[in-house]
Amino acid sequence: MEQDDTIKCFQMVELVRKSAKQRAEEAQPHDCTELQRDAFERGRQDGIAEGRAQCKAQVEEEVKKALRLANQIGRARVLALEEHERDIVEVALAITKKILLRECEIDKDLVVRQVRQVLGLLPDKTLVTLKVHPQDFTILEPLQHSLRPEWADGDHLVLEAYEDVDPGGCLVEQAGLLFDARLTQQLALVASEFGLETPLA
Repeated sequence: MEQDDTIKCFQMVELVRKSAKQRAEEAQPHDCTELQRDAFERGRQDGIAEGRAQCKAQVEEEVKKALRLANQIGRARVLALEEHERDIVEVALAITKKILLRECEIDKDLVVRQVRQVLGLLPDKTLVTLKVHPQDFTILEPLQHSLRPEWADGDHLVLEAYEDVDPGGCLVEQAGLLFDARLTQQLALVASEFGLETPLA
């Protein structure tokens, strides 16, 4: 009876056809090389992805540091340029002051024009006290009656020599108001337009 069972099993096995792959697997011992290659490749790809993620985080941090550094350098550059600009303006104003004072020494009519312009700004014909540098006083005193034609009587304009006024400038007092037309004051106004608060030397 054992023989009959073997024949039946054999017949059953023969009836089910095997694929070529199944017959090859039965004939040879199982080869794990392909599985190892697949596992290695998956591990390698996972490692590359993890390395990229770590590298990306490090690169992003380094880029942030570089941007912060670039911003700091940019701010320092702007501050340096502003400081140089300030120095240039200060030098230009100092040169302007020297040129104006020298021009006042050379051109004696400059003070006359300056005083006429200042007096022309005054709206009232009330009493005006005009304080000028002593050098300018000697130039203006003979012209006092012609400085402002409507004040030809001379009763409305008092001319005084005043040491604190630079040559070429003047101080005007009228009805308790003081109009400062000294050259140093005018240059200080120009300096304030450039954001300079320090007085010019």
